[in-house]
Amino acid sequence: MNTTISLESIAKSKAAANRAVKTMSVEQVERALHNLSAAAEKIKQQESVRAQRKKEMAVKKLKSMMDELGISPDDIVGNTKKVAGKKRSAGPRKGNKVAPKYQLTVDGTTHQWTGRGRTPVVFKVHVENGGSLDDCLI
Repeated sequence: MNTTISLESIAKSKAAANRAVKTMSVEQVERALHNLSAAAEKIKQQESVRAQRKKEMAVKKLKSMMDELGISPDDIVGNTKKVAGKKRSAGPRKGNKVAPKYQLTVDGTTHQWTGRGRTPVVFKVHVENGGSLDDCLI
């Protein structure tokens, strides 16, 4: 059996890690964990430094482009404020009642209609019999 197991195989599976530590003492495993943690911290630190350098280079490039085009930071930031007092009109709110516009009494029953949506049968029959919706206005 191969006693050397790569770190990649240990990182990929718990079974490989268990096979790797079978022949090691607890102290050796703890020391290996400490060394791996230190290596991971070093890699994180290097990536952080690399990201910071990349950001600094991007800022430097942006500043040179702004100088070249004659743009100030106020030109970029100044126009992003919202106009106060303006509200977006999205139409009627759900649940608001609309006052009836038409009213018709048939056989002692009063029917009302807002004039919106599908025309009720009572009003349709009234119009078909020669009546007008103007006659039913409230």
